[in-house]
Amino acid sequence: MRLIMIMLVITLILSYPLGLIDIGVWAKVGVNIAKFLPELGVRWDLVGDALIASYETLIISLLGVSGGTLIAYILAPLASPLIVPPRVALVGRMTANAIRTVPAILWAILFVILVGPGPKAGALALIIYTSGYLAKFFYESLEAISREHYDSLRVIGLRGLPLAFALYSHAKRYIISNVLFMLEYNVRTATILGFVGAGGIGYYIMNYLGMLNYQATLTFVIFTLLLVVAIDLVSYIARLRV
Repeated sequence: MRLIMIMLVITLILSYPLGLIDIGVWAKVGVNIAKFLPELGVRWDLVGDALIASYETLIISLLGVSGGTLIAYILAPLASPLIVPPRVALVGRMTANAIRTVPAILWAILFVILVGPGPKAGALALIIYTSGYLAKFFYESLEAISREHYDSLRVIGLRGLPLAFALYSHAKRYIISNVLFMLEYNVRTATILGFVGAGGIGYYIMNYLGMLNYQATLTFVIFTLLLVVAIDLVSYIARLRV
């Protein structure tokens, strides 16, 4: 209860400079909602396009996870002082942090410039972005393994990447869980990447929103929600089976 009160006070304090406690702002919100709601609806003639866009978004997301996993699988051991010398691990961690620090949408803009607009740019952006996050998750999983297990592998002569691969088998459940999490995350992120021309369902949302065609926009938003819910459900079932 004390935490809730502290968060309430902080929220009120920070809302003041942003003007969020101004009654006039919320009155304006109510007026705009009243004008906006009658314009909502679903464009059934766009269902086919929405299905194709959802499929494209799913492919971009899956490729981002598969490609990112491959890179992270090699990068993570190079970022762990348990596997490589501390100086090498420092460079590995700095590399993973640098990749992760750049927002996915900036990676998308970069690849739109390099390969042109479309799903190729979105997939490449997610591969790079995903590799940074999974590298962090993977090396943390490796370092969470018991010291006894690590020492036993060292005793039999394993070093470097062979040691890392042996440790990966011990951390398989955490690895799979992290990969599934990134798949869920990438589906949402792929939608945003479409705003800068990197393909997927976000491209259509941005276009129709720019034309103030709210019914078309809502149609694609609904399919985005359905895709996210489906991926979350599949991921939840997969986690239960791991």
